[in-house]
Amino acid sequence: MPDIEVKSLIVESATKYFSKYGFHKTTMNEIAKHIHKAKGVLYYYFKNKEELFNEVLKQELNHVKMN
Repeated sequence: MPDIEVKSLIVESATKYFSKYGFHKTTMNEIAKHIHKAKGVLYYYFKNKEELFNEVLKQELNHVKMN
């Protein structure tokens, strides 16, 4: 699977978890399990949960701007 697809899959899963459980109750482990990847894969693309959350916010903001 190409890098861009994996990163997109991570962000998509994170978006669901953050919107359902919030930042503090969502874990990187839950996101990784949801996409059937090792937690280390998430850390390959994102330094930490905050960086992943910021990417989710950025993409959501871009989506709102487009509509």
